[in-house]
Amino acid sequence: MTFHEQAAKPRLPSPNTSTANATQLYDLVCIGFGPAQIAAAIANRESQQRSNVLFIERNSSFSWYPDGHVPRARMTSPFIYDLATMRNPRSKFTYSSYLLSRNRLVDFLNSDRLNPMREEFEDYLRWCADQFESQVRYQNEVIWVRPESKETPNKKWTVGVKDTNGRTYILETKNIMTPSPSPRNAKRVPLLTEVDFDAGQRIISTQDYMSKRESLRIANSPRLDIAVIGSSYKTIEILDDLLTCPRLGNITLITDDDSLAPLKALNDEDAPPSPKLCAIWARPSCDTKAVVPDSSELIQNIYKSAYEKQVASKGQYRLRVMLGISSAKPFPRSAVIISDIPTAPQLRSRLFHDLDSLVLGCRQKGECLEEVQFKRGAVASGCAVWMISANSDGGRSLAKDIAIRAGEVIQAMSAAKEKRRENASVALMNARM
Repeated sequence: MTFHEQAAKPRLPSPNTSTANATQLYDLVCIGFGPAQIAAAIANRESQQRSNVLFIERNSSFSWYPDGHVPRARMTSPFIYDLATMRNPRSKFTYSSYLLSRNRLVDFLNSDRLNPMREEFEDYLRWCADQFESQVRYQNEVIWVRPESKETPNKKWTVGVKDTNGRTYILETKNIMTPSPSPRNAKRVPLLTEVDFDAGQRIISTQDYMSKRESLRIANSPRLDIAVIGSSYKTIEILDDLLTCPRLGNITLITDDDSLAPLKALNDEDAPPSPKLCAIWARPSCDTKAVVPDSSELIQNIYKSAYEKQVASKGQYRLRVMLGISSAKPFPRSAVIISDIPTAPQLRSRLFHDLDSLVLGCRQKGECLEEVQFKRGAVASGCAVWMISANSDGGRSLAKDIAIRAGEVIQAMSAAKEKRRENASVALMNARM
């Protein structure tokens, strides 16, 4: 059975969502159950001293990238940057182990590609998630996190959780792992407001492309002309996908990002392109950050498909690229416009409002992990809050150190438990003496 046939089934929430278990003290409560949290679950299961870990997930089942993946799209990093390999190459949760369980390991190796298909990688994540179902409370949502009491040092956290019936129950935990907040100064996709859109043109968001894809690819007379606006990774992947459909007419890319300049080789500019633009397989220089990391193959494929389209139609249909378009330049009359529509800024989470008076700052640990630093004496040793992010980039990658950092969190908890056990033994010996 292929990964296409193994779609995620909605799971019922854990029956243990009543206040009956509220007095149970957990070593770690994880907010959400994404790739980073699964990496922590794997590290804990493989630890010599396992901790009592619970995951609270508001969705009904594991979901990594619900908008779907562009066909043939691949991860931007090799398969070894999975949830376990960098921490423990012998783990039963590596991508290689997943392929072996699906009887596809040899086929994957024969494909001569180190970067997995994104659709298959999501199935790998789901395969991992399914093995921890008993530790996850689906359709439950964390609504607040508070110190145990106002007295210092704080020795544990209380977590308010809302179940599927809207009732609130309380958990107690020594440690908390929460997703990192979105960067406040994250780059927003600019709207090209100077473009003169013709009335009646159909505008589709890049986020909705997969749901509209088949309707765009049916036979139309005359053929549909499509304009793609934006500079994101997904925009370029959509452009590549559109060029594989022989039923479409002219396709135009409109972008204001100079890092896509190599595509000017297909433009209608009167001036010849700069000689350096001919090296479309060359990697960008170190002082220029490409929108599409390691995009050489993708750019090459776009050029190849565009040329084949132009030859097959005897020059009637082609790809046009417009960089830095201005209002002085007429906008092509395209029946459909696929545009990067900027999302509204996300409000800062107030889950941790009651912790504000205790927090001093955050200490970065690698690419994906931050440890919250508290004021001196405010929080007891072994009581921590971790912020972790998979850095999924729209389902295209994972943080390369995600397995290592998740393991460090589990190691830190194990060390704290061992220290508490030693202190308790010393105290008992002193009492007997």
